[in-house]
Amino acid sequence: MADEILKCADFEPHIGTDFVIAADDLPALAMTLTSAEPLPPTKGGNELRPPFMLLFRMKNQNVIEQRLVQLRHAAMGDLTIFLVPSAQDAEGVEYCATFN
Repeated sequence: MADEILKCADFEPHIGTDFVIAADDLPALAMTLTSAEPLPPTKGGNELRPPFMLLFRMKNQNVIEQRLVQLRHAAMGDLTIFLVPSAQDAEGVEYCATFN
């Protein structure tokens, strides 16, 4: 899927499944996709893809700073996604990825 334009519908069937960090400089930690939601269209936005947002939950308490992260998924393959930590609680850290 690396060369394709990712859409919200690509992720929706995989809610509740794990994506594993596959970066050389980070441990191979799993994060669960918890949400894939469309966003309102933006003025002058991408005509090829309506905007959407993904939320991931990682049980590990160590926060990964916002950055591009290589993720591996059993069905979707390897993806590079810009992740931003958005919340932390006793159960772990939530990360957000926004596609405009």
